[in-house]
Amino acid sequence: QAFANEKFHMDGDTLFYDTNLAKEEVNAEINWEDADFIYKILLENPNLTRMQLNSGGGLVEAAKYISDLVIDFELDTYVIGECSSACVDIFLAGNKRVLQKGSWLGFHKGSWAATDMKNFYDFKRKEEGWNNPFEFSSWLYEDTQEEILRQMKYMLERGVKADFIIETLQADNEGMWYPRRKRLREAGVITE
Repeated sequence: QAFANEKFHMDGDTLFYDTNLAKEEVNAEINWEDADFIYKILLENPNLTRMQLNSGGGLVEAAKYISDLVIDFELDTYVIGECSSACVDIFLAGNKRVLQKGSWLGFHKGSWAATDMKNFYDFKRKEEGWNNPFEFSSWLYEDTQEEILRQMKYMLERGVKADFIIETLQADNEGMWYPRRKRLREAGVITE
């Protein structure tokens, strides 16, 4: 079954989610519209037991919401192609996690461009009560630590080994780290 959102289709017990199929490049990532759409599909199709993924990533918070849906609806996850960045969070939400041979999982540490940081500071300054960039920096330092800890806890909850989690935090944020299958299996990232 095809849907109005071109990134999705359904076949039997599997929901296919491929952000690379977006007609417009601006939409070729995980986003909040997708998250809402997935929730609707899962509610309307209780027969779904698996989500097949192919995505280079997208909005981290939207991916976290989709991950919670995958966990709540007790889905298995399967990758054909690539699942990188925020997509990995969705993959890790699966009960059974399968990476088809010839496919890739990509990891990198987070980053925040200086221009985007300045725009965020300007936009949130009054609301947050930051009187200067140093107060923002103090908030950012705390927020970054909380975000890293939240990601570590999530990966541990999903059965990923601590030494591998540390490796993901060291991966270059300009590129992508694609560990080999053996390492992914040893680390508990893939289950089958």
